Amino acid sequence: MDTRLQTPRGTTDYLPEESYNRRIAEDSFRRTFELWGYQEIRTPTFEFFQVLATGTGAELEDSMFKFQDKSGRLLALRAEMTASIARVVGTQLLNEPKPIRLWYIANMFRYDEPQAGRQREFWQAGVELVGSDKIQADIEVVALMTQALRNICLKDVRVDVGHVGIFKEIMKEARLNADIVNAIRVSIDKKDSEGLEKTLNTEQIDEQTKQILRALLESRGGVEVLDKISSLVDNQKITDIINNLKKVLLELQGFGVSEEFVTVDLGIIRGLDYYTGVVFEAYVPDLGIAIGGGGRYDGLIGDFASFEIPATGFAIGIDRCIMALEKQKFQYPDKVKASVLILPVSKEMNIEVNKIANKLREDGITVEAEISGWSVSKGLSYANKMKIPYVIIVGEEEYRSKAVVVKAMSAEKQDQVKIKELTNFLKEKT
Repeated sequence: MDTRLQTPRGTTDYLPEESYNRRIAEDSFRRTFELWGYQEIRTPTFEFFQVLATGTGAELEDSMFKFQDKSGRLLALRAEMTASIARVVGTQLLNEPKPIRLWYIANMFRYDEPQAGRQREFWQAGVELVGSDKIQADIEVVALMTQALRNICLKDVRVDVGHVGIFKEIMKEARLNADIVNAIRVSIDKKDSEGLEKTLNTEQIDEQTKQILRALLESRGGVEVLDKISSLVDNQKITDIINNLKKVLLELQGFGVSEEFVTVDLGIIRGLDYYTGVVFEAYVPDLGIAIGGGGRYDGLIGDFASFEIPATGFAIGIDRCIMALEKQKFQYPDKVKASVLILPVSKEMNIEVNKIANKLREDGITVEAEISGWSVSKGLSYANKMKIPYVIIVGEEEYRSKAVVVKAMSAEKQDQVKIKELTNFLKEKT
């Protein structure tokens, strides 16, 4: 195998058309985030492993691309963005007025088994809202994620909302060892009832706890799901969590996220250890995987600072959004190609061609200048193949009259146009 001819497994080349389509989605995310008052942040693609592993858990740590620098220090490619931003806030933004609203678009890396919607290099767009412990912050990020997905023209965006605090309180009361807690967490998060039963049947867990855990795995629906869990527990913290979730569902409607697009799912626990509160995931029909998700992480920034700072946020999988748009047969706007090709009739006109091209570009017109020594007929053939609508032919005789020939490729028509009038002429046509 000649590795010079291939990309590493789980990575992708994005050719011009696909890059254009992805850029449309990325630009939409940027506009949406900034309309909500968020500011862009960029962090290094690789950092010290100890930073990127903070609060993430063993599963994500194992999937990181790790390597040593020449001094023997352990580094890693970022597998997600939240830990990096927590470091920035904890070391550089502590004195900024709160709340701090940040957004990013960046590539991430995980050594997973490549499959549809899961590559080893992938792109995410996301936000972090730092400095508020109020449920209004949770509501804002859920609503913002929903709006951002709608703004890229995804249809039928649905959001599942849960709260990891319920699971953590149940586990705290049960006093189980960490391995068993993790096995239960994975089973519930993956909706693996068989795996859950296997774990429950091998441990000394009281029947009431078993009943609650089974209910968590199946707790998907509307407000009635919250009422069911409430009837099974006698824990004031869980009661407060359930009441807060009801407020989240109610107040989301003020952002246009009606209850028909929101599902309560108390089985959402998510794989990152740093989550502490409301968690959520976004879906569209027929994709089968979440296209975005996030939640509250009130303890993470404290690992990088002298005190804890509450925060919440989300990440959207751009690659998965593109897959979803394709499934929904979204029609991207036509790719912006050159409006004009400029051809010299002889090499003596090359300098004049470049002068005209530069002036048109300054005036906002997209221009290709001929650089291959083509004849006029070959240049016209190229313009036809590339669907360039207008060709400017710079001839010596016309140029002495301070004019050029403009040919419309869609018709057997050409006009002689004064160079000083060329911009207005083309703008009227294009």
